[in-house]
This record gives sequence, structure tokens and C-alpha cells, in this order.
Amino acid sequence: MRFFFISIVAVTTLALVSCQDKRNKTSPINKTEVSSVSIDIPFVVAKNYFVNNSIKQLDNPKIETEKKFNKIFGMATTMGKNGKPTKIDFSKQYVIAVLKPDTDSSTTIEPESLQKNAKGEIVFTYKYKTGEKQTYTTLPNIAIIVDKSENGGILINEVK
Repeated sequence: MRFFFISIVAVTTLALVSCQDKRNKTSPINKTEVSSVSIDIPFVVAKNYFVNNSIKQLDNPKIETEKKFNKIFGMATTMGKNGKPTKIDFSKQYVIAVLKPDTDSSTTIEPESLQKNAKGEIVFTYKYKTGEKQTYTTLPNIAIIVDKSENGGILINEVK
């Protein structure tokens, strides 16, 4: 009986030891991580400007000179504390502008974000809202002011 018991213990121990895997369990896996991190870029919305009547669309949303900006936009000074147009220093800043087609509906263009993506492109995301019909037409637009240190191609992204 004693021999039988020792034999069972020996066989069980041998079975347990032989089942252990001493190979390295961490196999190298080739992973290529794609950085989807976007970096927020600060900006200021340019207030109290209107689009000149001769302009219907833009060739490029990035405006880097005062001369080009003045061909597209005019100042719309109004009374009151916040009546002056936002100052733009083109030696240190540039403008990203979005123009939408003429419409007889009330509209708003709201900036959502300005970010630099993994490819180094600057992505301006805005929300375009259409409201009720009006008795006149407008050219919906938005212009944001960005520091010149933020370089890259400009992508415009409209969200509904």
C-alpha cells in the first residue's frame, strides 16, 4: 500500500512538472501605433467684419497679408464698447476664413475647434446652423485669427 501511495505521488508530481511551460510566454508583437492625438490651437474670432460684395468664394482659407484681407473683408464698426473690429497684427498672425453661399435664411457659423493633427495639418472645425427665412440675403462667414507660429496646411471641417 505504501508503495502504491508513493507511486501515485511520484506520477502526479511528474505530470505536474511536465505540464509547466518554461518557454518565454511574451512573444514579440509588431505593433505600429498611429498617433491620433490632436493638439488644440488657440484662436480668436474676428468680430465686426463683413465680406465685400465682390467676393463670393475664397481660393484659400488662409489669409496671411493685410492687403489680401482688405480685398475680402471690410470693417463694420458699430457703436458701443465692443463696436470696433478685432485688431489683427499680420506680422504675428494670420486669418482662417470660411465663406458660405448667399442665403435668405438666418444662419450662424460657430467655431468648434482648431487643432493640429498628427500630419501637422491645421484643422478648423465649425458648426453651420440654418434658421428661418428672411426678407434679405446674407453671405455667412467666419474669420478666426491664429498665431503665425502655428504652421501647416489648412483643412476646413463642417459639422452639422
